[in-house]
Amino acid sequence: MSVRTASINLRYVDSQTVAVSLDETVTKQDLRDLLEVFGAADVAASGQLSQGTADAVASVGQTSAAVPDLLAQAAGIKSIDDAPISPAFQRTRPLLQHEIFNMYHSEHELLRYIYRLQSRDLSLTTSMIPLGSCTMKLNATTEMIPVTWPEFANLHPFAPLHQAQGYHAMFRRFERDLCEITGFDAASLQPNSGANGEYAGLRTIRQYLISKGEGHRNVCLIPVSAHGTNPASAMMAGMEVVVVKCDADGNLDFADLKAKAEQYKDRLAAVMITYPSTFGVFELGVRNVCELVHSYGGQVYLDGANMNAQVGLCRPGDYGADVCHLNLHKTFCIPHGGGGPGMGPICVKSHLAPFLPSHPVLPTGGEASFGPVAAAPYSSASILAISYAYIRMMGTRLVAKRARGLLVSRGAKRALPRCTWGRVRGTCRLEGPEARHADGAPQRQLHAQAPRKVLRHSVH
Repeated sequence: MSVRTASINLRYVDSQTVAVSLDETVTKQDLRDLLEVFGAADVAASGQLSQGTADAVASVGQTSAAVPDLLAQAAGIKSIDDAPISPAFQRTRPLLQHEIFNMYHSEHELLRYIYRLQSRDLSLTTSMIPLGSCTMKLNATTEMIPVTWPEFANLHPFAPLHQAQGYHAMFRRFERDLCEITGFDAASLQPNSGANGEYAGLRTIRQYLISKGEGHRNVCLIPVSAHGTNPASAMMAGMEVVVVKCDADGNLDFADLKAKAEQYKDRLAAVMITYPSTFGVFELGVRNVCELVHSYGGQVYLDGANMNAQVGLCRPGDYGADVCHLNLHKTFCIPHGGGGPGMGPICVKSHLAPFLPSHPVLPTGGEASFGPVAAAPYSSASILAISYAYIRMMGTRLVAKRARGLLVSRGAKRALPRCTWGRVRGTCRLEGPEARHADGAPQRQLHAQAPRKVLRHSVH
């Protein structure tokens, strides 16, 4: 039996070594097949076993399914089905002893219990959403269903390419869609979070500068209006962070940016900006910012945390950015919260494409890459089906319509010529007279009815 006919994948480390991964899904029959693939019958007939075992193998025939059991007996085990579990992994206490496992003895009682648990969940059906305002709140069932399909859910990240052609077709199409939406030339799906995308984008910039003989450029300018993870990502990428001021309204202080760029002109590597900013400001001079940094030899990293306000209306690659990461939970519908899984793909202009993250097991990324940023070559690939389905079903026209709706409903500040200050709808901070308890201590929480009242007006 060959590995292909047995439907077994092995990792070929080198010409003399293979690696095998076994987990809780492996059955005893899988072990039998694996022994046969490795030539258990040949070993049994090679004279390396006791005469009694060799005679037993000869009596049943070298291709018999009984050969693995005979080998197990040679190791002092009755059969492969009786192979003992290592004491280190054996349970020492009885199973399912909590009272909850012994309370419900009929289907309707169990269903009522499950429904009671569900009713305790905080969601849009009962209150304000508990997640951050940037997270998309509703994920269509049609987008979610493919995640349950075994063809997506059960494929190993390192499966040979010929076994994952459908997956890779989806990767290629999704990368093209992201590039079309953002105005960039190439993409990497490897980063598995927004922060990981920031790190990957900055490492890509660093590798590009090193390739030009400008590895000494390590200063990253970051406005105080940038996303909070930006400084940490820059420092992890080996850069020195220099903060740029903003005015009282959240506008980037262009004069301070120019002064800092001039001060560090020989070491300037990049600027990180969030557009629109965390303050909710769409910088009218964003193109000027990009041109200024480029004139001093730096690259422009655009944090795509708020990309959902741009999709279909403007593209970072068109107004001067060199690299941008995208939070799929913020713009392209994957669920988020409770620890993931997440994805933070990055898109880059053509001059940065050769330096995109690579992977040692499956060929991906640029030919001059700095290496991988995640264990899997395509991150949490199964949830990518959600974003893929969303874009395929919405199309760029409807995605743009959704972005316009976001801007109008949130009264975006100087977003586009048609958007002006208006009623704040969407993300805002509510402030009111400070209430006090009877003992005089301040009570900073709004009235319990506030969440439901503001939710009726599309605020979250």
